[in-house]
Amino acid sequence: MKKIILFAIIALINCLSLSAQTIEITAAKRLVEPVYERNVKPENIVELKSVLKNTKGKPSYLWAISGSKGKDWDYEKGFSETNDKIKVTFNRLGNYTITVTVVFDKNSDNETEIETEVEDYITVRSVFPELAALYAEKPKPNYEKLTLRASDFIAKPKYANDPTPHLFLAKGLFGLVKEGNSEPEFEDALEESIASLQSAIELDKNGVLNDVEHQNFVNALESYILKEYIEVHLDGKLPDLSEAIDLYKQTTLNPIAINFLDAYLKYKTKNVKAANLIWSTEIPKLMKYVRQEFDGKYTNVFTNELGNSVQLTETDVAVLKYGIMYSANLLFERDKNLNNACGILRAVDPWFQFEKDFRDLIEGDPFSSCVKR
Repeated sequence: MKKIILFAIIALINCLSLSAQTIEITAAKRLVEPVYERNVKPENIVELKSVLKNTKGKPSYLWAISGSKGKDWDYEKGFSETNDKIKVTFNRLGNYTITVTVVFDKNSDNETEIETEVEDYITVRSVFPELAALYAEKPKPNYEKLTLRASDFIAKPKYANDPTPHLFLAKGLFGLVKEGNSEPEFEDALEESIASLQSAIELDKNGVLNDVEHQNFVNALESYILKEYIEVHLDGKLPDLSEAIDLYKQTTLNPIAINFLDAYLKYKTKNVKAANLIWSTEIPKLMKYVRQEFDGKYTNVFTNELGNSVQLTETDVAVLKYGIMYSANLLFERDKNLNNACGILRAVDPWFQFEKDFRDLIEGDPFSSCVKR
């Protein structure tokens, strides 16, 4: 009986030991351009590596990549078996799923196996030089032609999962908005531009939108909505502000930027429960945001509540400032004390202390005691 119990304990320990084993796939880059006519350049090569934790035994590796070897991708260094890291190039556009299986003590009585798979881990994309050239055309871009050519690319099955043509369509449509184009077919150009941006966001698996030129566009579109829709209605009719906030929600990649202003709107329209839910969710997140010393050209870099790096556009930060200022007044009204209001004002003071409207708020009543200068 004691032997049976002992064997059961050993089996349980082995089981727990196996469950603690983990395997992670890493890549030096996840966004690359395809190889054309086997003209391989260093920037085309992706190194995939398997990182093991809490493992025992001698490992051997089996890599799998979606698509077909030779047709869609090729090994540049390493093989599908035995190597913990491989170098791969890709020949076709698209998103690729990577799988690695690790077998320990292969062909022995102690053989065990673990596996991990990451969907859409590598994105192979085109920069669409024709569309880029149209967008950069001097003295000014031909936005109508850009929208037509981008629509042509979107319609091709080859580019079905590529966010870039959708981005250029959004840019073309937004250009028509700024030009004041009054042609009937473009009367909904702003809404269509936002819809195209949303399509690009949904398709972007590995950071196409992080390209500087695309960040510039997103920031410009958001800035237009801020100036033409949000700012003009902040102290005006709430239904108009509601429409403006809905527009911004569809463009931002970081909902925290607009959520505080949304809470303000909901509170003012008597939806107090919804406003309180947003504040109770977003304030703890905001308290853990840390602004980094380095920023992108059109973005501000933060670490969020999970410790992950996030990029807020310049306009996101401006919208967040409005949301916090307006929320602070309502939190003071709701709570009849300064605890919550001062909490968020102190948290963001380092970000906005040199901006006049924010400084005027925290230096006046009732918030003058929140931040010590």
